[in-house]
Formats: sequence, structure tokens, C-alpha cells
Amino acid sequence: MKLHNKTILVTGVSGTLGDKVATRCLAEGAQVKGLIRNEQQISICENLGIEAVVGDLNDRGTLEQAMQNVQFVIHAAAYLGDDRQLAEAANIKGVQTLVDAALMAGVERFVHISTVSVYGHFDEAVELEESSELSFGHSEIYLSTKCESERIVRQAEEKGLNVVVLRPGLISSEHHSHWGDQLVKQLAEAEKVDWIHPEDMAPWVHAENVAEMCILAAVHPSAVGQVYHAVDGNYPESQFRLRILQALKQQPIIPEGKPILTIYKTGKIADQLGYRPIRTFEDTLTALEEQARLLSLRVSE
Repeated sequence: MKLHNKTILVTGVSGTLGDKVATRCLAEGAQVKGLIRNEQQISICENLGIEAVVGDLNDRGTLEQAMQNVQFVIHAAAYLGDDRQLAEAANIKGVQTLVDAALMAGVERFVHISTVSVYGHFDEAVELEESSELSFGHSEIYLSTKCESERIVRQAEEKGLNVVVLRPGLISSEHHSHWGDQLVKQLAEAEKVDWIHPEDMAPWVHAENVAEMCILAAVHPSAVGQVYHAVDGNYPESQFRLRILQALKQQPIIPEGKPILTIYKTGKIADQLGYRPIRTFEDTLTALEEQARLLSLRVSE
């Protein structure tokens, strides 16, 4: 195995994706370090069976030390909120510090987890591929700072860093996931749901499938310098969130206006790297529907 006995630094292990990436790397026989913000999160690393590295993305000294004997970096951490100062600290300054440390350490490859949000929003139906223009300077904080993070890793590439960029859609999982079990809870607690159009398109991907893509991005020789959509499929909300809502025995209020019809092409990573999903949309939605039914039963008792 190409990762056997290699050392990988994974950021974001306390989030939706990083723990899945760390687990998948361990399955390949790699040694894994997990970057965490404080000592209270050490138990996360212990439970995963990886080495904990306590430090902030902007802690240059910690990162340089963490990079010792590291061959691969998979950067899955990001700030998702609306505080511009925090977003710039994590998604811009933090990425710069991380790639600088990776360059200094001479790592073999740097896998950067971005987002399909970097293209911006569209009022009309549009199909996007990896070469589509990014929405630099967008008014949305998360979107604009993720665009800048991609600019930073590309500049590091010009200095010799082997970079692969993955742009996931809605990362879903049955456990510890904003677009999975937490979504079920959110819909169950809502007094009314009036923001989901049944024709809106959702670029869905399972968290474990993104972890699989990370492995391919780290080891496949054709991946260097490439950008890939990390999307398993574009599904209408009638098949996604409205199915969960139906399992909760709730009726949505269909919003006025045009649906979101943005489609993200999904073939490149399959064609170039041989990616095949290991978790399916239907199996995942069936599990989430069951969570919703059980939650609905508990509420009614």
C-alpha cells in the first residue's frame, strides 16, 4: 500500500470529515497525526487511535514541529461561520501558515479540502466543471475566504508543493454530520419549514466517500495539480430533505421563487483516479429516514 508506514497530518479531526479521513488513512497502514485546538479534544484523537497535536493553524512553531517526518497533509479544517475575523484567521491566514510549514518540511503531497461554494450562486440553471471561474471577492464570508484559501495553495504549488484540491458538496453522514443526523434534528425542531424547494438541487456526498477521495488524491500519480468535485450526485430536494421531513410527518411550505438548479459535474475524479463510492445515497437516506421516524415516535409519546 502506498500509504503504509507513511505519516499523515490531518486537520479538522473534530469536524464532520476529518475523523473519517483519519480512520481511512489508518486502514491504509499509515501513521496519523491529528491537529486539534485544545487539550479537551485529545480524547477525540485517542478514540481514533491517532497522535494528537495541540495547536492552532496560526501557531507556526507547533505546525513546523508537527510536520516532522510527515509525508502527506490532508487539510480538512475550516471555519464555517459568519465572523469575518475568525474566517480570515482560519481559512486564509491559517492555510498560509499550514502550506508554509508543509513547504519547509518538504511533504510529498498536500490535499486541500475546499467546497463547491467557491463558484458562488446562480439564478439560472447552470452546469459547473472544475475549470469554472471562482467567485473571488464574494460578499459571503465563508465563500470568499475559501476562494482565497485555494489561491494560497496554488501559490504554494508554484513554489514546489504538490497540491490536490477537492471541492465537496453537502457532506452527509448518519452520525456527527450537519447534513445527516444533525439535519434530522434541525428539521424536527423547526416550527415550520419554508425554505426548501422540492426542485432545488443538492450536491450530495457521503463523508466516508470524501475520505476515500482523499486517499486517491494523496496517492494517485495523476492527481497532482488537479481539482476534483467531491460530489456523489446532484439530487433534487424532493429526494433528500423532503424525504426526511416526510418521515418526521411534517409538511413543508413550498417557497416562492425559482429553484436552485446548479449542477456540479462528477465524472472527472472517477475517470482520472478510478473513484467509486463506498456509501450510497439511497442507503444513507434510508438510515436518516429511520432516524427521523424514531425521533418522531419519541416526540409523540
